[in-house]
Amino acid sequence: MSAGEEGEAERAALLESIEELLRPLMRSVLKFGLSHGDLVDAVRGLYIGAVREQFVEQSRPVTVARLALMAGVTRGEAENIIENRKLRRLARVENTTRVSQLVRLLTLWHEDNRFSTPYGAPLDLSLAPERAFKTFDDLLAATSDADLDRESVLDDLVAAGCVEIHENKFVRCVNRAFIPTGVDVYRISRLGRFVGALNSTFAHNLFRTSEEPSYFERVFLSEFLVNQEYRDQLLGYLRDEGQQFLDKLSRWSSEKEEPLKDPNGKRYGVGLYFYEETKASAAAHESPTAELAGLASDAFAKTLST
Repeated sequence: MSAGEEGEAERAALLESIEELLRPLMRSVLKFGLSHGDLVDAVRGLYIGAVREQFVEQSRPVTVARLALMAGVTRGEAENIIENRKLRRLARVENTTRVSQLVRLLTLWHEDNRFSTPYGAPLDLSLAPERAFKTFDDLLAATSDADLDRESVLDDLVAAGCVEIHENKFVRCVNRAFIPTGVDVYRISRLGRFVGALNSTFAHNLFRTSEEPSYFERVFLSEFLVNQEYRDQLLGYLRDEGQQFLDKLSRWSSEKEEPLKDPNGKRYGVGLYFYEETKASAAAHESPTAELAGLASDAFAKTLST
């Protein structure tokens, strides 16, 4: 195969991978009323962002005119695309900040020895000062510098199945994992964030140098076609064993992070999810990277309707 033919084969494989990534999201695109033009603008925005980053890395001047030329749009269109991406990003940050605070609250409740037992079990917290017992207000104060309204926080945690309120006297945490109910901005943003994280792992392993470590990626798939009883048993097993593993990993990380903090460093993580193989993904075994990333997109897309 010539260099030109090899290059075309790589381009075709990449386009196929992109299709596999997007395929599970198309039903959501239609459900939320996005148009073909919306998708084109989103891709153009990504392309412009990638070109801009490449120019910066190469120490080349970055202007809207140059970005517009590379993206095949007018300067005015490029300015609108850049501004719309900025506005969407700001809105996403605003909508997800509160959820991040609640996740931190639950983490603190389980891992801070002021609010948990030596074995990591969360203490029951009083709703009003009572002798030397810790209160829910103490936990709120320790969670964030921002003011959190106690009643709205409790409403959110109760609705998500994370806490129980007993006799209007104390709060008991029964589930550490906070996933808001219904389809909302946070859950939609979560899809992009974590499927994007998986994609970045594949991209890292594909383009890494010999000096860079390979990022861990593994997958399990049942050997035979099985019924829904198997599915439900596997989901139950994961909710038990998988959550225990993540809790153990969180405790391990808490011990390691403090002495290794670096203001110029990065955040690293591990993802764990269940997926269902579709007919389209079953036919794509020749491209395992596209298949697995596409299945991840499908797994997170399904959460939008639960």
